[in-house]
Amino acid sequence: MNAQTVIQVSSICKCYGPYNALNEVSFEVNKGELFGIIGTSGSGKTTLLEMLMGLRRPDQGTIEVLGMDATMEAKQLKEYIGMHMYSNSLVDNLTVRESLELFQSFYLRQNDIDRIIEDLELEPYVNKPVKRLSGGWQQRIALAFALVNDPEIIFLDEPTTGLDKQARADYWSLLMKLKSQGKTIVMASHDMGEMQRNCDRIAVLRKGDIVKCDSPQQLISQIPEGCFSMEGVYVHFAYAEM
Repeated sequence: MNAQTVIQVSSICKCYGPYNALNEVSFEVNKGELFGIIGTSGSGKTTLLEMLMGLRRPDQGTIEVLGMDATMEAKQLKEYIGMHMYSNSLVDNLTVRESLELFQSFYLRQNDIDRIIEDLELEPYVNKPVKRLSGGWQQRIALAFALVNDPEIIFLDEPTTGLDKQARADYWSLLMKLKSQGKTIVMASHDMGEMQRNCDRIAVLRKGDIVKCDSPQQLISQIPEGCFSMEGVYVHFAYAEM
């Protein structure tokens, strides 16, 4: 890994019985990038993210994250990464501040909770139970959980699913603010318009293979004339046989 590379994935494979979830996948992510992953359901996105976070072991190949082996040094790695949670049910009955303090207690590294609250504009809700917040605000809380240890890399798996247009726009605005602070963000999403506008590079997964990995503009330039968006890239590369 060079000084700018924070994730190095080399020829990883993962099988579940006869099903190949990932096939010889290799790529790298650079410091400060917003790196997107797209693909159809079952293409391997979640499995890949779980491996990058040290939650799942590849059958072969290696993954280095921040210079650490994501499998052998998973415990050390968790101090330097943040992840978006699917559910807030663990803290439903806690207030926003209480829930942040609880999650921060899981880490040795500590971020300033008051700064997180300010940056994510959570001040009006700090003393309200998490379960009483709208879906959009609960997603902000999930993002806040990912920041309690001041991570260098943030992993997000479909974080805007189910949000209305305004809530999605607000969430992406928060992500771009974090990116401007130097955070590296790796996310899987079906929000093609925002991925096109905000990602530095995007990997396209199809049936466990990365079939393309480039900037949104370069990916769009490789599809037939008349398709000028990431929606076209998704349809052409995530579905089509090459």
